[in-house]
Amino acid sequence: MENEKKFTTKVLAEIAIMATLAFALDALQGGIFKGLFYNGGSIGIAMLPILILTFRRGFVPGLIAAFVLSFLQMLGGVYAIADTWYNVFLQIMLDYVVAYPLVCLAAIFIVPFRKAKTNKEKVTMLVLATTIGGLGKFLSHFLAGVIFWASNTPDGFPGGPWMYSLVYNGGYMLPNIIINAIILSLIVIKQPGLLIVEEKGEIKYEA
Repeated sequence: MENEKKFTTKVLAEIAIMATLAFALDALQGGIFKGLFYNGGSIGIAMLPILILTFRRGFVPGLIAAFVLSFLQMLGGVYAIADTWYNVFLQIMLDYVVAYPLVCLAAIFIVPFRKAKTNKEKVTMLVLATTIGGLGKFLSHFLAGVIFWASNTPDGFPGGPWMYSLVYNGGYMLPNIIINAIILSLIVIKQPGLLIVEEKGEIKYEA
């Protein structure tokens, strides 16, 4: 009976809203930075709705929203350069299907965040959560870069495809982690209700 109450209409609505918002932000960022990150990637706050939902409602709602976002991205078209169907499948998995869901690794810090007594402790948990989630997304793109985008490595680039993928994907993921961590920190100080649901009678997700 308790499990049946978890996904209320309100929670489902939040999942839909946050997934749509993240998709819109991702598309906007992609258009702005297309000239700089010509193989994909952008700088901005597209991860923010997924992170906020994960802390508000827990790992599972955040994960569902992230998968919905991935699906919406694929509806807009996928760009694969792999040479066989199974490599195309793996590339799509890394670049589209699992990249944003890995941001939900931030859920590791939900419980310590909710147990934190001071804003300093809460900010620390949010920074760690954003870093872990961002690194998960980075790893997905990094592996895709090494495996499938190696041919795009400039001739003579030091370290070859491994270093090029590190520099290329790190070039947008590091700023993303920093920007989103800063905004989340400001939110928990100024508008903590966006991250912590305190509604009487409503089940709060903790994992």
